[in-house]
Amino acid sequence: MSQWYQLQQLDSKFLEQVDQLYDDNFPMEIRQYLGQWLETKDWEHAATNDSMATVLFHELLMQLDDQYSRFSLENNFLLQHNIRKIKRNLQVFFQEEPILMALTISNCLKEEKKILENALKAEQNHIGPVQNAVIQDKQKQLDQKVKNIKSNVQEIEQEIKSLEDLQDEFDFRSKTLQSREHEVNGLAQTEIKQEKLHLHNMMLKLDSKRKDVINKTASLLNETEQIENILISEELVEWKRRQQIACIGGPPNTCLDQLQQWFTLLAESLQQVRQQLKKLEELEQKYSYDGDPITQNKQFLEERNNHLFCNLIKSSFVVERQPCMPTHPQRPMVLKTGVQFTVKLRLLVRLPELNYQLRVKASFDKDVTEKCSVKGFRKFNILGTNTKVMNMEESTNGSLAAEFRHLQLKEQKNTGSRTTEGPLIVTEELHSISFETQFCHQNLIIDLEITSLPLVVISNVSQLPNGWASILWYNMLVSEAKTLAFFSNPPAATWSQLSEVLSWQFSSVTKRGLNAEQLGMLGEKLLGRKINNRIYSKGKACRPTLGRGNSKS
Repeated sequence: MSQWYQLQQLDSKFLEQVDQLYDDNFPMEIRQYLGQWLETKDWEHAATNDSMATVLFHELLMQLDDQYSRFSLENNFLLQHNIRKIKRNLQVFFQEEPILMALTISNCLKEEKKILENALKAEQNHIGPVQNAVIQDKQKQLDQKVKNIKSNVQEIEQEIKSLEDLQDEFDFRSKTLQSREHEVNGLAQTEIKQEKLHLHNMMLKLDSKRKDVINKTASLLNETEQIENILISEELVEWKRRQQIACIGGPPNTCLDQLQQWFTLLAESLQQVRQQLKKLEELEQKYSYDGDPITQNKQFLEERNNHLFCNLIKSSFVVERQPCMPTHPQRPMVLKTGVQFTVKLRLLVRLPELNYQLRVKASFDKDVTEKCSVKGFRKFNILGTNTKVMNMEESTNGSLAAEFRHLQLKEQKNTGSRTTEGPLIVTEELHSISFETQFCHQNLIIDLEITSLPLVVISNVSQLPNGWASILWYNMLVSEAKTLAFFSNPPAATWSQLSEVLSWQFSSVTKRGLNAEQLGMLGEKLLGRKINNRIYSKGKACRPTLGRGNSKS
C-alpha cells in the first residue's frame, strides 16, 4: 500500500497537516498524479547529487507529459490546462536548481511519514485513555452548547413569525373596527364593544409575545457570550499553545477544523439574530405603544450583538502556519535574509460571500518599540509581494485563507556610522511579522490584525543552530506572542522542561523520542551530574552552540 494512499485514509485533522506541505512550487496535484512513482525514487540522495537531481527532474517532466496525454484521451480540457501550468511552474522554479526540487520532495515525503506515524500513535491512544476521554467529553459538551445556540435562534425565528402573524391580524381587525365605529344600530354597537374587548386581549397577548421574544434574545446573547469567551479565552489559547509546541517538534495536534466549525456556527447565529432584530424593528415601526419592549431594548440588543460578532471575527483571524523557510521545514521562525519563506493565514469563520474580498498586508516589526529604543537593533524590509487576497482556493475545507509563498527579508543599512554593538546577540534578537486586513460585511467594518510568533533573523546559515536554540527556549517557556524583549533577561528552565524538548528534537529527526535513561545520560553530558530538580539558564543549556555565528555582518 503506497504512503499516499494511506494518508488519504486519515482523519481530517491529519489531512489538513498534509495540505500544509504543498504549495505552488510543488503542488499537491503532482503528488496525486505521480504518487507511486515519486515514492520509488531516492530523493534524499538526489538532494545531495546534482546530476541525479537533474535526471529525476527531467523524468518528472516526462511523467507529467504522460499524464497530459492520458487527459487528452479523456478530453479533459481543465486537467490538461492544470498539467501544462504545473509543468511551466516547475521549469520556472527548478530548471536551474533541480537539487532544490529534490530537497522539497524529500522533505514532503519525510513529513508525510511523520504524519502517518503520529496518526498511528493517536489511534493507539498515545496521549492516554483517561486524558483522551476528558478532552473528548469537554469537546462534546462545548459542541452541544454551540448547537443549542443555533437551535435557540431557530426557535426565536419561529416566535417572531408567530408574533408577525398576530400583529398582522391585530392591525387588520383594528382597521376593520375603525371603519364600523360610525354605524348607529344597536346590534352593531354591541359587536363593536365585543370587538374592542377582543382587540384589548390581543394587545395584551401581543405585548406579552414581544416581551417574550426580547427576553429570549437577551438570554440567548448571554449564553452566546459565555460560549464565545470559552472559544476565545480557552480553546483558541490552547490551540495557539499547541501550535507553539508543534513548531519546536512536539505533538502536531494543531488541526483547526473543529474550532472553525464552532466559530462559524456562532457567527451564523449572531448574523441571524441581527436579522431578527431588524425584523422586530420593522414590526415596531408598523405598530408601537407606551412601554413597548422593542423600543426600550432594541438599541442595547443590537449593540451587544454587534460587539459579540466583531469580537468573534477579530479572534478568528489566525496564523495557521508560522513563517518558515521551505528549505528548513523543521526549523520554523528562523529566517535567513535573502531566502524565501512562507506563512499562511486563516479566517476561522466561513463566509463564502467574502471570497477574494479581504486583502491582507504583511508588515515587519510593526509597532515594535525596540527598533528605536534598543541600540544596534536591526531593521528589515520585506521583499516580494507583501499583500495577498484571502480566498477559499487556498484551503481544503472552504475556509478563507491566504498563503504568502515568496517573501524575503533584506536588512536596512544604517545611513550614518554603523554599529553592531547592542545588548543582544543576533540570534537572541526577536522580531515579528504583522498581518492586517479590513472586514466589511453588512454595514460592519472591522479591522483585523494578527502577529506571528517571535522570529530570529540570521544572515549566515552558520547562525541557524543558535537561532533555533533561541526559538526552542522562547517557545518552551512563553505562551505570549509578542514578548520580544524576552532575551534581555531570559528565565531559567527546569530539567523536566528541557528534557521534554530534547526528546522532541530527537523524535523529529529519528522518529523516536528518548527514554528516561537516554535523557539522563544526555543531561549529564550537557549539564553535569545531579540534573534532577535543578534549573538551568539558556547560556548553560545551549552551551555547545553559543559563541558560533553571532556576528551581525
